[in-house]
Amino acid sequence: PAQPLDRAPAMYALCQAALRTATHRRLRGLRRVTDLAGETALAAQPALAELLRATLLGPLDPADEFHRELATTALAWLDHGQRLDQTASALHVHPNTVRYRLRRLREVTGGPPAEEGARCTVPQTVHWWWALRSWLDGC
Repeated sequence: PAQPLDRAPAMYALCQAALRTATHRRLRGLRRVTDLAGETALAAQPALAELLRATLLGPLDPADEFHRELATTALAWLDHGQRLDQTASALHVHPNTVRYRLRRLREVTGGPPAEEGARCTVPQTVHWWWALRSWLDGC
C-alpha cells in the first residue's frame, strides 16, 4: 500500500508476512495486504495458536479422517457466516450433514455452538476459526 517513505521498512516487513500467509494458503494472483490482515496477524503468534488449538481441540485426533471432516466442516461454517445452507452448498452436502457434523464436534470438543439459530460472538468466532485453521494446517 502507498505509504510515506519513512514507513517503507515497516511496510516491506508487513508485505513479506502477508506473502508468507498467501503462500501458505496457496493463494495465487494479486492480493491486497489488508485482505490478508487477520491471517497475517494470527500467523505472527504461533505459540498462542498452539495453546488455543490444544485448549479447544485437544480431544481431536489428526489421524482420524472423521475428526478432520468435523474440523473442515466447522471451519467452512465459520467461513460462510455460520450459515448452514451456504456451508452445505460449499461442501456439496445436505444441510443436515453440516448440522450433524457441528453437533458431533460440539460433543467431542465442547464447541462451537451447534444448536439451531445459535451464533458465535466475534471473539468466539476468532478463537474457533484460529484453532480449527491451525489444527487443520498441522494435519
